[in-house]
Amino acid sequence: MIDLPNIPSGYQLVAVKTIGSTNDELKRRAVFDKADEGLTIWSLEQTAGKGRQNRNWVSNPGNMYCSVLFRPTCVIAEAAQISYLPVIAAGEALASLLGDSVSLRYKWPNDLLLNRKKIGGALLESGVGQNGLVPWVVVGCGLNLNHYPTDTRFPATSIQSELGTVLEIKNVLDAYLASLARWYACWQDEGFEPVRKAWLASAHTFDEPLIIQTGSENIFGPFRDLDENGALVIETGSGFRRISAGDVYFTPKNGNV
Repeated sequence: MIDLPNIPSGYQLVAVKTIGSTNDELKRRAVFDKADEGLTIWSLEQTAGKGRQNRNWVSNPGNMYCSVLFRPTCVIAEAAQISYLPVIAAGEALASLLGDSVSLRYKWPNDLLLNRKKIGGALLESGVGQNGLVPWVVVGCGLNLNHYPTDTRFPATSIQSELGTVLEIKNVLDAYLASLARWYACWQDEGFEPVRKAWLASAHTFDEPLIIQTGSENIFGPFRDLDENGALVIETGSGFRRISAGDVYFTPKNGNV
């Protein structure tokens, strides 16, 4: 029997021991079952977990895997702003359990870092209606609490490996959902600006040199800002660039990508 976390008012929880993908199951329920906003699926493991760009997300038991359904009824550009909420919520949740002295940072667009190593990430998927509005958004989040993959391009770690601390998944999920619900309500009421400020407060530092791989090119430059739409702003040799999609890496000391 799974020990269930507390759920924010207006949210509903489906807890399972194993699933293919929490995002895929929630998308199915959003489309075919017309599930209500706030439906959350939490699984102890995923057999077909996925990250951005259909990458495999290793999802063995011991970490946190969950997805939450939102129905914001907005255009796709505005719905994309929701992708910042789970990373901020995960950072707040872990800070509340570990203490503010732990070095948690956000890496654009939706990664959570501990000591500059990835411990979590988010995946946002949405539908588009005939009127151009988004009828549903599924926000998945995975956190490496007790183990992590070792064959990743960007260095990864887990809470247990990095800090020697064992966190109960239930407690992490409890804190995460509470924070996510607060930030979603804030975004609905006040727009993206409070989200942007919260992300910038714990994200890339000004002047930090970055490498952004967009698929067609590698873009180099120091971090400058997150714009009002959520695009990453860096300064290149030819001027400022706004990037809305890509993979971010830190510049290695030897200068090689």
